[in-house]
Amino acid sequence: MAQCAEPTEYRLRAYPVIPARWLSYQEALPDTVTLSGTLAFPSTKSPRGIVCATDAYSRLMSKPLYQCLVFGNPSDDQLIAFSASFGDALHHFDLQAGTDFIIAVGITTDFVETVPTVAVFFGGAGTTLKEHAELVRLSIPIVPLVSSLKNVSAELPECLRAINALALTASDTGLLKPAAVALQCLGLLPSQRRVFLSYRRDESREVALQLFETLSAKQFDVFLDTHSVAAAVDFQTMLWHRLCDADVVVMLDTPSYFDSRWTKVEWGRAIDKHISILQVIWPGHTASRFARLAIPLSLQAGDLDGSRLSDPVVERIALGVEALRSRSIALRHANIAGGIRSAVEELGGSVEGYGPRRSIVLKLPSGAPLVAYPSVGVPTAVTVHEAVYDGDPRPAVVVYDHVGLSDHWMAHLEWMGTSFTSVRWLRSREVGWDLANLAEL
Repeated sequence: MAQCAEPTEYRLRAYPVIPARWLSYQEALPDTVTLSGTLAFPSTKSPRGIVCATDAYSRLMSKPLYQCLVFGNPSDDQLIAFSASFGDALHHFDLQAGTDFIIAVGITTDFVETVPTVAVFFGGAGTTLKEHAELVRLSIPIVPLVSSLKNVSAELPECLRAINALALTASDTGLLKPAAVALQCLGLLPSQRRVFLSYRRDESREVALQLFETLSAKQFDVFLDTHSVAAAVDFQTMLWHRLCDADVVVMLDTPSYFDSRWTKVEWGRAIDKHISILQVIWPGHTASRFARLAIPLSLQAGDLDGSRLSDPVVERIALGVEALRSRSIALRHANIAGGIRSAVEELGGSVEGYGPRRSIVLKLPSGAPLVAYPSVGVPTAVTVHEAVYDGDPRPAVVVYDHVGLSDHWMAHLEWMGTSFTSVRWLRSREVGWDLANLAEL
């Protein structure tokens, strides 16, 4: 039986982290070298590459915003793929390897206990986790990875078997799902994985239902108009509210998609909300519209089996959604953050820096500090909890995009604002107006 062993010193090879699109090019992979210590810093071979650094080098760096610790028995390819997907996702948030975040194998001497951290454990026969007690003491979430859920007992030490493991799949060669779960644990991605299906019922109803069932089974919260609106609820109001909360829109681009007023509006409003779109283009159809936020996925004649998609194509779509989530959330966060920066600078203040949970530290014209938390999607009481979680004594505001939210939910937010005064609510599209009204200005 695999047990959690006593601590021993790590000593292993440095692994280059290369963006997934480079993996087929051997010249992109630098020679493997041996270093003592494992803290990550940018590779000279890749703009977002990461290799392991010596502890002496890492001590020269400032405290990062996020840490990801890797344990267990990952193969070289797994470590490269995971680090590339994790690093690329953080790059979308404008976070740089080695300064804003690190990926380390094990706990190094430069590990910072107060920085938000996630641990990823690659299971295998006889693997141990000697640092388990330390991770528990620090309340660091652990993501156990196994080859199959049937192999949990054989591949995980006993101390991890109570944690729900994630099974690796052959189709996810880039380890997008493990990287996404790690980002969720760090608070960079929402724990609810929301997808909005946009389609013409008379052309793609069966495929929409197929994707609803498949993505739901993969733990996505999927909005399908025929299944996701309760009785006695204003249908259109709920549809727009759920669109606002979607991470990704999956658009089934059939020949008459843009002939419908409602699908045209769904497309336009998703773009207005800066939500990334996976544009699934029907066989033999040429897309009539493109957008900067839309990623095309063209189907071939053989991809449709009657009125349903083949299983490999459904898996491609699921992985496409997984890959788009971090980009979509990052773009929406950047849009709100950019508005905050512009507004505070127009008023004569400044942005002083960035903190955990995607927060922005502001200095108002009076010199008073203010911590802003851009909220992507529909804000909830959890949003308030995250804004006060770290016990920062500085005044805090949550900045959110109110357009499209239901009147019922807006009344709920107003109630929270008057009931919990430690955090104030600002509308992103009126942020300059609302900032000017703050007493601290």
